[in-house]
Amino acid sequence: MQRCLIVFLVLFLFQCQQETLDHNHLVDNNLNPVYYNHDLSQHNANNQLEIEKHLEILNHEKKNEKGKFELLGSWFGKLNENWISLNITSTSNQMVAGYIILDTTFKPFKGWYTTADEIHFKIGLTENNDLNKHFYDMSLSLENMTLNGIVQLIDIEQVDSIFLEKRNYEYDVTLGTYPEFSQREISTSELDELSTNELIYITEEILAKHGLIFFNNETRDMFNHKEWYIPLNYRVNNLLTKIERNNLDKIYKYF
Repeated sequence: MQRCLIVFLVLFLFQCQQETLDHNHLVDNNLNPVYYNHDLSQHNANNQLEIEKHLEILNHEKKNEKGKFELLGSWFGKLNENWISLNITSTSNQMVAGYIILDTTFKPFKGWYTTADEIHFKIGLTENNDLNKHFYDMSLSLENMTLNGIVQLIDIEQVDSIFLEKRNYEYDVTLGTYPEFSQREISTSELDELSTNELIYITEEILAKHGLIFFNNETRDMFNHKEWYIPLNYRVNNLLTKIERNNLDKIYKYF
């Protein structure tokens, strides 16, 4: 009787251990990196085309110092519980234009600005969306590099406050926890020493350097807290360097 009980306990513990191992295996299989050539919905593919037009204008105005080029770039922070990147891409003829990324949503805008001292500016923006248009009434300070004011849904009385700070985007291979993946090709033996979670993070970090918009809430929140990150693009495969692309292709083989 005692021997049967011992055998039963051994078999039970073995089964529990096996179930635990199987569960962990399933969890690992469900962990996947973000692929640089991932599919986009037609809606976001169209948005990306609009973003590229905006960024082309931005680069042209910055290079030629057109308009109030000091206002150009990304102003970043939170609107209520949502992360917001307000990207001013044109300031010609006392008019401003650009686009907003509100978490993962693309919203183009147009507006105006005035200034009395070339340091402090009054800015009014209206989203170009067909539905749920918001008006932004803000003050911008080049002294403090801040943009703050109120946001109001047109035709509705609700008003929200907004406070943004300037974030300067500049691609830099030294950024991040694993900068070497943008600096040199990594060997397979080096990759073998990294965990699944580390490999996934590395793929995200490489793509984040080029301003990829992340749809996973935890990933988006993690990178939004990094001062060098700005969500700009739905797709960045055309921005990757040859070294980054080769390292990503090697990592993808592990999944």
